[in-house]
Amino acid sequence: MIHVATIIYSLKKPTKNLYHIFTDLDFWDARRILRDLAVVKRNFGTQPPGDRFPTQIIAKYPNPKTIAKIEKRVKRAIPSPPRHIVVPEILDKGRFEFDPSRYFPSRWSASRILYFTKRRLPIFLPPISTPHMTVEVSIRGGKVIIERVPRPFKYDPVIRTKKEALKRLRVPLCF
Repeated sequence: MIHVATIIYSLKKPTKNLYHIFTDLDFWDARRILRDLAVVKRNFGTQPPGDRFPTQIIAKYPNPKTIAKIEKRVKRAIPSPPRHIVVPEILDKGRFEFDPSRYFPSRWSASRILYFTKRRLPIFLPPISTPHMTVEVSIRGGKVIIERVPRPFKYDPVIRTKKEALKRLRVPLCF
């Protein structure tokens, strides 16, 4: 099975945007991938469903080269579970689990899946990771499980240099 982002072309009535597609890439991942090529917006609609295709990519007057670049970048990207689904479930239930075969190539090892998941999802940002709670990512029973667990002691780092601040800089937690 090929694990790349899915593209759905907008079948709505003609709108003011000449190029309009939906994808299963997360909003922040799509923004990073398409930086200067197109406008990336969230999909809160139901056609296609926003939980399955959380991102829409819009360009008003694209030329064929731009469209080809957009589609090439999106098709090469590997999707991850959408942040707007992961975060509320971790906050409400204390855990989130998903089938890695739905998102990652089968040739990937467990350590690579965990590495990718830890860096792709906002699990180390507040409100999920607090001074008293942390997040553990593991693979059990063929599923990736993200759980909130209590810390053994309060974690309250002091950032003294710009280098330390840049290490902690991550994608915003707007979901």
